[in-house]
Amino acid sequence: MTALRIPPVPMWQRAVPTRLGRPPLLWLVGVHGGAGVSSLAASMDWAGDAGQRWPARIGVGADMDSPLVVLVARSHMRGVNALQRALLAHKHEATPAGSQVVGVITVADSARPLPVPVADRRDDVEALALELGAQPWRLGWLEQWRALEPQDMAAWHPVAGSTPLDDGDPTRTPPQPVRLLAELILATARAAGAKITARAHHQGAESASP
Repeated sequence: MTALRIPPVPMWQRAVPTRLGRPPLLWLVGVHGGAGVSSLAASMDWAGDAGQRWPARIGVGADMDSPLVVLVARSHMRGVNALQRALLAHKHEATPAGSQVVGVITVADSARPLPVPVADRRDDVEALALELGAQPWRLGWLEQWRALEPQDMAAWHPVAGSTPLDDGDPTRTPPQPVRLLAELILATARAAGAKITARAHHQGAESASP
C-alpha cells in the first residue's frame, strides 16, 4: 500500500514578527485567508498573529517561537476542509518539529445556521482535533466586528480580578463570547506550557544525572 503523502504546511523561515513587546504565549494560525486571525489576535494581547504560516523556529531563546499553536478557520466548507488538511498535516508530521496544536477555532461566517453538510464536516474535523489532543472551540457571528478594523478592537487582558462587563462598545470591551473564548484558550495554553516546562526540567535532570 502506498503511504499517504502530506505536503508540508506553509512555515515562517525566521522568528515570527510580532507587535507584542514580549514573546506571545501562543500563536494563532489561519488555515486559509480571511479566517479571522487578525481580529482574534487583536482581542487577546497575549496571543501572536502568525498569519497563514506556522512558526518554525521553536525553542526557548529570545528569537525563538512558542510551540503552542491554535488553528483558526471560518465555518464554511472551504474553511473546515482547510482545517482538516492542516490537522492531517500535523498528524503526519508535516508541520514544524516541536509544534503543539492546543486547539482549533471555527469562526462563524454568517449569522445563519450552518448547512447540514458543513455542520457534519465540522463535527468530523473537531473529532480529529480531539484525537490529536487539541481542544475545539466555536465562535459565533459577531455583528459588532463588521464595522471595526482589528486595531480598533478592545483586547482582553488576563489580569487579576474579574473581566469588565460587556458595555456594548467593542472598542472598549471585547464582546462576551470573545472574552469567554479567550479565558478558555488561555487556561488551555497555560496548562500545555506547564507540561512542556515540567518535561524539559525532567529531561534536564536526567541528562545531568551520572
